[in-house]
Amino acid sequence: MTKDIRKSQLSWQDCVAAVVRRRWFLLVPFFAIGILGFCVARTWPVRYRSEALILVEQQQVSSQYVTPNVVTNIEDRLQSLMDQILSRSRLQHLIEQFDLYPDARGSLGTDDLIDMMRKDINVEPVRASARTGELTAFRISYLAPTRETAQRVVKELTSLFIDENERARNQQSVGTTNFLANQLEDARQQLADAEQKQDAYKMQYLGELPEQEQSNLQILNSLQAQFSAASAELDRVEQDKTYLESMQAEYQSLGPAANPATGNSQPESLPQLRAKLAELRARYTDQYPEVIQIKGEIARLEKLQQQKSSDSSASQTGTSAADATQPNLIEVNSRLKAVNVDLQNRRKELDRLRERIQTLQAHLNLTPVRAEQLAEVTRNYQDAKERYESLLQRESQSELATNLEKRQQGQQFQIIDPASLPERPVEPNRAQIILGGWLLGLLAGFALVAVKEATDTRLQGKPDLEAVTSLPILVSVPLLQSPWDQATVRRHHLIEVLTAAALIIISLGVGASLFLVN
Repeated sequence: MTKDIRKSQLSWQDCVAAVVRRRWFLLVPFFAIGILGFCVARTWPVRYRSEALILVEQQQVSSQYVTPNVVTNIEDRLQSLMDQILSRSRLQHLIEQFDLYPDARGSLGTDDLIDMMRKDINVEPVRASARTGELTAFRISYLAPTRETAQRVVKELTSLFIDENERARNQQSVGTTNFLANQLEDARQQLADAEQKQDAYKMQYLGELPEQEQSNLQILNSLQAQFSAASAELDRVEQDKTYLESMQAEYQSLGPAANPATGNSQPESLPQLRAKLAELRARYTDQYPEVIQIKGEIARLEKLQQQKSSDSSASQTGTSAADATQPNLIEVNSRLKAVNVDLQNRRKELDRLRERIQTLQAHLNLTPVRAEQLAEVTRNYQDAKERYESLLQRESQSELATNLEKRQQGQQFQIIDPASLPERPVEPNRAQIILGGWLLGLLAGFALVAVKEATDTRLQGKPDLEAVTSLPILVSVPLLQSPWDQATVRRHHLIEVLTAAALIIISLGVGASLFLVN
């Protein structure tokens, strides 16, 4: 217990003394593990890394003139290309093409070889700090046992990325154009159907459409004016008929033999004709035909009365009046027939006008209903037309973008730095391995010294003795050696020096050979 307490209170002088005392427990692991690190660095297989830098080149034609139809995030597209190029089939083809991993083919399966190749391939995005970290390029690298193999594989990977990007963009662009063309054809058919429905609706309800309302109102006003004028004319013709019928009756009363078919109708008297003339003068001028006609009749009747008063013989008077009225009766009958025909025609005309007015009024009454229905039909037509025009414009822009992609003037990948031919291997890092070996050996030596010191129960000098006995030391006797013992000690020291020198020379030789190989 006292020994443990003493050892827990070691000073740095005690530590140095312990290291000197246990120097071989420190040197042996140090040199052994250090030389082992040299051997590991020497036997570690070398690997070369070839790199290529690919620039993401933007579209050469301004997007103001040609809008691209392939708009994807560059990082997403790069990830998609990596998934395709680093697929199992592609990597297996590369392994067979370049005869990669020949030593591991016998012991590893195809999937393990493909996983190994995926680890050796590295695709590193390059971002532009001036454009808020936007991806502007990416670097492709590959590790191989020989530098020529690394360069050939990187060249092939670079070609695959460029070709696959071009093929994918062309395929996506053509697919977009074809999709828009199909949608445009459907929109064209829908537009034709909507236009046909609109035309059929207008033909079906012709005359009731909203755009015809104003013309219908004008036609209705014109027909109503014609109807009023025709009604006035009909009244006038009916008055003419009434007058002619009265004349006919009067002539028949003067001479029954003049017209046997007239019946017992009585003609108008002279006072009646004068009253009728006064009524007509109130409405018309003296040049009106009916006014002139009635004036003539009144004059004729007055003349007849004068003839009656001057003639003394009643029989002779009746005979001469009958003879005088005979031509007039024939004329009145002829005029009456013409008036009847005219009256019939005017009534038909009024019926026709009345029917047309009723039809127009019915059309005008249905115009609000047709306006609502036509608005829906027109709305469907306008929607179909707008969709067709929009798709037509998009399809045209997509065709331009597809032509741009086919001419390789869209967003493309361009090689900035081709696949390099490496001059030095990147694996292994022999300096790190050697330094790590020496450091590990040093740590192992110190650990071994500490373990030996912790497990050694022997007393190592005056301090250990004082700690165990708790008594003061009165006399100290130095170690007495014979000449033979001294020679043995010197021989042991010489062997130690020679052994340490040999280890140092071996370490330097291994390091030099490693440097020459590297």
